[in-house]
Amino acid sequence: MNLPSLVDAAIPGPGGRLDRFSSASQHVIATLAGSPSGRPVASLLHGNQWLGHPLHPVVVVLPIGAWCVAGWYDLRSTLSGDAAYDHAADGAVKVGLSGALIAAASGLAQYLDTRNGVRRETTVHATLNTIGLAAYLGSWSARTWGRRSLGKKLAALGLGVVMVSGYLGGDISYRHGVGVRPQALRAPDRSASETGSQPLETADARHT
Repeated sequence: MNLPSLVDAAIPGPGGRLDRFSSASQHVIATLAGSPSGRPVASLLHGNQWLGHPLHPVVVVLPIGAWCVAGWYDLRSTLSGDAAYDHAADGAVKVGLSGALIAAASGLAQYLDTRNGVRRETTVHATLNTIGLAAYLGSWSARTWGRRSLGKKLAALGLGVVMVSGYLGGDISYRHGVGVRPQALRAPDRSASETGSQPLETADARHT
């Protein structure tokens, strides 16, 4: 059994608590995004109209990259005892936290493109990201109060969770096609202006 099959087996099926929660969550987000004040914000965060494709995969690299850098400097600090590495790690953690807020907002906008099993997997992805973000907030707080050892442990935990979530994000995008316009795949030589005006479909939606 390959890894995608394990993911499919691990995600609860339709009709369960995860399914009901994901459906209710998407409904709330859709209601907010469809309000007069929410539409321009949702369009900006979604990215399709002005960027040509979803914004989320562009901005998500900032927190992941920053937290990988923080992990590297935390390791260097632990091995060498050099306080300069501590300062570098602290800065990278803060950069990652700032980027994570933008990534989360754009992810909520793209959540509206999901259906059925993919929506449930995306809910797990978002939940893991929330846990990772909480771990890094705890790490930043611990570092601020001088509990550096705890801060490093929380950051390591957060990075591990974010890596797992990142795999799910790739699975959602590249296996299930969320955010990918199928008409662009059928005619890859067409210009962005031609394909950009067409509605999105998810692989899950096309097969249900």
